[in-house]
Amino acid sequence: MKRLAMAVALLTLTGTLDLHTPLKAQKSASPSRKGANGSGINFEGAANVMNRAARPVALLRNDEAQRTDVLAQSDGLPRHRIIGLTVGPTDIKAPENRRMNPPTVKSVAAGGAAEAAGIQPGDVVSEVDTLPVDTSADFVRLIGRHLACDQVRVGLVRAGEKISKTATLKPHPFEITPDASVLYRSVQVEGARRRVIVTRPNAPGRYPAVLLIGGLGSYSLDGELMRDIGYGPILRALLKHGFVTMRVEKTGEGDSEGPACTDGHATAELEAEGYVAALRALKGYNFVESDKVFIFAHSLGPLIAALVLPQESVRGVVAAETIGRSWFEYGLENVRLQSSLAGEPPDQVDAEVRAHEKCAHHFYVLHEPAEAVVKLGDQCGDMIRSYADVPSTYMQQIGDLSLAKQWKQIDVPVLVIYGTSNPATSADEGRYLVEIINTFHPGRASFVELPGMGHDFARYSSQVEYLRRRHDGRPHPFDDEVLVVLTKWMDEQSDT
Repeated sequence: MKRLAMAVALLTLTGTLDLHTPLKAQKSASPSRKGANGSGINFEGAANVMNRAARPVALLRNDEAQRTDVLAQSDGLPRHRIIGLTVGPTDIKAPENRRMNPPTVKSVAAGGAAEAAGIQPGDVVSEVDTLPVDTSADFVRLIGRHLACDQVRVGLVRAGEKISKTATLKPHPFEITPDASVLYRSVQVEGARRRVIVTRPNAPGRYPAVLLIGGLGSYSLDGELMRDIGYGPILRALLKHGFVTMRVEKTGEGDSEGPACTDGHATAELEAEGYVAALRALKGYNFVESDKVFIFAHSLGPLIAALVLPQESVRGVVAAETIGRSWFEYGLENVRLQSSLAGEPPDQVDAEVRAHEKCAHHFYVLHEPAEAVVKLGDQCGDMIRSYADVPSTYMQQIGDLSLAKQWKQIDVPVLVIYGTSNPATSADEGRYLVEIINTFHPGRASFVELPGMGHDFARYSSQVEYLRRRHDGRPHPFDDEVLVVLTKWMDEQSDT
């Protein structure tokens, strides 16, 4: 049987990592696969996280006067580090591994720590601080242990020769925008500080506010405001429309303290606690209308929101590109959908769904550890690897989640948005979520379908084109219609 390789959609949009999708669907759609570029939803997983961690500093304005102004608005939580390079597998069309397809430097940011240390594109990464690096995810994790100004020794192989370079990590630049004050603050979550990034319109007064909840994965949202894709246009549109916005860094990501996002202690419940603390802080700001706070949640984010909302109420929720059934059921249907889009014959599709069911049953129903599930077969290994180092404890809590049970407790207006070019979920999933909510709270949920919008909020002609997006070489502009729908609905809910 032909093996089906699964991966997660990094929303972060990175990256989103979020709802998962067969890599095979992309491979069938094009003879080659490009690596992750940090541009939003990504099916290559760890490479995307690396790119987000090493976003070029040129994206952020950071002269000394601006830096001083932002520092005055920060609460003293130490700034996280940036090495200024991207790492991915040598052969982007093949699985990454230390011997046959090792992690390789793809690009080096001008003016960054890596450039100053003499690291070059094409260098194979073998070690960080004497610890072995098997994949780009390992590199992200090991660099992530450091703070700004730390020195890190990177073992490399260049033209077959082993060499070593020492880089002094630089602080990640602060976000700056003429449209708002950007506040770097934090909240306490189980004894650790979790970074929150707040944008506030410049004019004095109180404003409605939106808390962003992104999707699955280990990544930072610091710098998202400056991006022209993914969450960037949404954050800027809300800001210009007169909303305060807040982002929360996941545990161990960005400036946040606490266990690493890849650690077994980094559960879905711990992530939700961060958003609960953030909502309470947001409502307490003297520039926020505390009774007009919304949540915008994307992809897997609405599942986390369903854990948050029984603990802290809001004015309304926007659930974009998400699911309504259990993660177990969704996974089966997602394999069927994307295998079909990839052109598999129906008998092969059936076989792949059955193979996925075996993996998912052992992992989500029997709660077997990932190490045991991987041994059940290649497809099971692909399923586990698709979670891009998010721990089993997190994913199994997601698998246990009953959205019906959660939404029965939550009585708030909800807008569910689905784009027809999104193959990471379906209109049926969105409509089913609406049905759940309206069963318990009649009339509270509504559904909007946006023609041509993909999982990353850009425009595509079809779901297949979305799967081929990294190969077609054509730009896919952000779908501004989602901004119209979003701001109009929030205005309506604010006025009620």
